[in-house]
Amino acid sequence: MSAVFKVFDIESQSNLDYARSCATMLETISQQKPRVQCITNTVAMDFTSDILLAVGARPSLTMGIDEIREFVASCDALSINIGTLDAIRKAAITPAIETALDYHRPWVLDPVSAHASEKRCEYARELLELKPTVIRGNIAEIKALVGTDKPEAAWMLAEQTGAVVAQTGEADIVTDGKKALMIANGDQMQTRVSAMGCAATAFVATFLAVNRRGFDATVQALLALAVAGEIAAAKSQGPGSLHMHILDTLYGLDKQTLEQRAHLLKCEEVEA
Repeated sequence: MSAVFKVFDIESQSNLDYARSCATMLETISQQKPRVQCITNTVAMDFTSDILLAVGARPSLTMGIDEIREFVASCDALSINIGTLDAIRKAAITPAIETALDYHRPWVLDPVSAHASEKRCEYARELLELKPTVIRGNIAEIKALVGTDKPEAAWMLAEQTGAVVAQTGEADIVTDGKKALMIANGDQMQTRVSAMGCAATAFVATFLAVNRRGFDATVQALLALAVAGEIAAAKSQGPGSLHMHILDTLYGLDKQTLEQRAHLLKCEEVEA
């Protein structure tokens, strides 16, 4: 029997606290300029790099097997995306993660299209054994990893792996298996821009680089991206201009804007 979940407004002070902590982390990223090593798919490389640069982070996107360990050893966080899983990327992924673990760097897994083939899902599950800090995926990918169609798949995946799970889509849900928050910001037009979700994975890694509290860092990252998307969509004529405006909005996103717009909801299991 599946669980039933309802969403409730969180206390106004908690909403403000997340907005302010998000603004603080954006300032910290701008000041510290963390380097984030990204192994991502071919479609996502440009947009991912632009998103990180917009907030002051330093992306690196090498996949060279002969240098990946050195790059990860000197980075502040690692983002792994299995979208275009060619031989070059696959060869670099395991040593990159092993090095991140050796140097106690947080790493984020994006199990792109894990629901599309059994072989890909099996590989993504193997990566789960390497203990990602955060798993970010859409609902189909997360259900595939757990092997269930139940609505509580994200909670189950968090409990099974010990990772924070971010289930993104029309609304973003972040859970550690015990508590969960939904981010009610964002705009539907964001789904019309290639690599928005892939870039979100690297964006979460960027916040983890300056905030090792996985749950909070994930909420902060997705909140910033959702608020920026909401503002950018209001200025845009379509997906092309949204791409430009979301970068500009992230570049100038401040505490006042986040306080005014942040809309978080609490997700709780209730009796059916």
